[in-house]
Amino acid sequence: MDDEVNMDALIEKYEQMRALGKKIYLDADEFALLAQYYVELGDYNEAEHVIDEGLKMHPGNSELMLQYAKKLVYLEKYEEAHDYLSRITNDGDIELPLLKVESLLHLKKFDEAAKIIDEVMSANIPESDLYTFLTEVGYMYNDIDQFDRAIFFLEESMKQGIVDMDVFNDLSYAYEMKGNFEKAIEYNNKLLDNDPYSFDGWTNLGKLYSLNEEYDKAVDAFDFALTINEKDIPTLKMKALSLYMNDNVEEALRIFEECLEEAPDDESLYDSLLDGYEVMEQYEEMMKIIDRKEKKFGPEGILLKRAHVYIVQQNFDKAQEIFEQIPENEKNSWEYFMLEGDLDFYNEDYAAAETAYMKASMESPENENIIDRLANVSVAREKFEQAAEYLEQLLELDPDYPAAKPKLAIVRFEIGTKEPFDEIISRFSDDELRLLLNLITNNENTDFSKYGREKLLAQLNEARENRILFKNIKY
Repeated sequence: MDDEVNMDALIEKYEQMRALGKKIYLDADEFALLAQYYVELGDYNEAEHVIDEGLKMHPGNSELMLQYAKKLVYLEKYEEAHDYLSRITNDGDIELPLLKVESLLHLKKFDEAAKIIDEVMSANIPESDLYTFLTEVGYMYNDIDQFDRAIFFLEESMKQGIVDMDVFNDLSYAYEMKGNFEKAIEYNNKLLDNDPYSFDGWTNLGKLYSLNEEYDKAVDAFDFALTINEKDIPTLKMKALSLYMNDNVEEALRIFEECLEEAPDDESLYDSLLDGYEVMEQYEEMMKIIDRKEKKFGPEGILLKRAHVYIVQQNFDKAQEIFEQIPENEKNSWEYFMLEGDLDFYNEDYAAAETAYMKASMESPENENIIDRLANVSVAREKFEQAAEYLEQLLELDPDYPAAKPKLAIVRFEIGTKEPFDEIISRFSDDELRLLLNLITNNENTDFSKYGREKLLAQLNEARENRILFKNIKY
C-alpha cells in the first residue's frame, strides 16, 4: 500500500511540475517508474516526454536508456533501436535481449537474433524469466509471420508449467495461419475451457471449424456465440456462410436477409445474397437485390450485375443490350472483361473471348471463375495442353471446384498421354470413374456399375488408346 501511495504522490508531483512548466528534478528510478506508468496507461506521448527529460538529467542511466530503446522499437525505428541498444550494458535483465531480438527480427537479421536467443536459453536464468523470454520471442515470430518458429517457442514455454491464455491464443493463430486447423481448434478449445462464455472464443471456433470444412460444428459454435450476443452481424454472416457451404442455401439466404435489415449499409451482404440466389436459380430475387443495391449505393456497377443475371439465364440478347450501355469508367474491371468474354464465347468468337478472359485474369489473377472460362475457351480452340494447365491451376486453388476434375480428365484423355491421364484418374473414386467412363465412351449398352476399379481403369486406358489411334488415322 505504501508503494501505491508513493507512486500516487510521484505522479501528482510530476504532473503539478509539468502543469506549472517547472524544471523537473527526479531520481532516475522515479523517471523510469513514471515512464512505465504512462506506457501502461497508453499515453505514449507523455511517456516519451518523461524518458527524454530523464535522460537529460541522467544520461547514462541504463533503465532510462532501456525505456528509450523501447520507445524506438514502439515507433518501429528498428535500425536506430539496434544501434542504441548496443550502448546499454546487460545487467541480467531479459528486457535488453528481448528488445535486441525484436529489432533484429524486423531488420531480417535472423541469424543474429537466433544467436542471442540461444545465449539466453543456455544461461542459468530464473524459470519465470525463461518463460517470459520464450513467450515474448514466440509472439515476435508470430508478428513477422514465421509461424513454425512461433509455435516452437510458445510450446517450449508451456514446458515451464505456467498456464497463460495469451500463449494459447497465439498458438491457435499460428496453427491457423499454417493451415493446421485441427491444432488451432485444440488450442482455441483450451481458451474456452478457461472462459466458456467467451464470445470471441466461440466465434473464432466457428471460423476454424468452417475453415476445416466441419460446417455443422461451425454452425453450432456460431449459435453458442449468438446466445451471448444475438445481434452480432459479423457472426451472423459467418454462420450464414457456413450454412451456404454446407448446402443449406435457403437458411443462409434467410440469415443474410435478416442481416441486411439490421445493416443495410453493409455492401457485402448484397453480394452474398446475389451469390445465394444465383445458386438457387432465383433470378427475379437477384434483380430485386440489384435494385435495392442501386437505390442504396447508386448506379455504379449495376449494369454489369444485371447483364450477368441475363447471362446465367441464357438470355444473351438482353445481356448484349445492357452490355452496350455500360459507361466507359466501368470498362476496365475484371467483371466487364469476363462479361465481354462470355458474350464472345456465346457468339463463337473464341479468339476474342480468350483475349477478354485474359484481360479479366490480369485484373483478378486468382479468380477461379475466370480460370475456368480460360480453360473452356482453350478447349473450344483445341488448345488442350493450355486447357490442362488452367485446370491444374484451378484445382490447386480449389480442389472441389465444380466439374474441374472431370474436365481435366477429359482434356487429358483428348491429349492422350498416358502418365498425366493416369495421374488425374487416380484422384477419382470408383463411382466417379463409372460416370467418366460413360461420358467418354458414350456407351449406353454396358452396365459399368458391376465393374471393379481395376477393370474400370483398364477400360478407360483402352478408350484412351483407341482415341489416339482414331486421331492418327490418315484419310
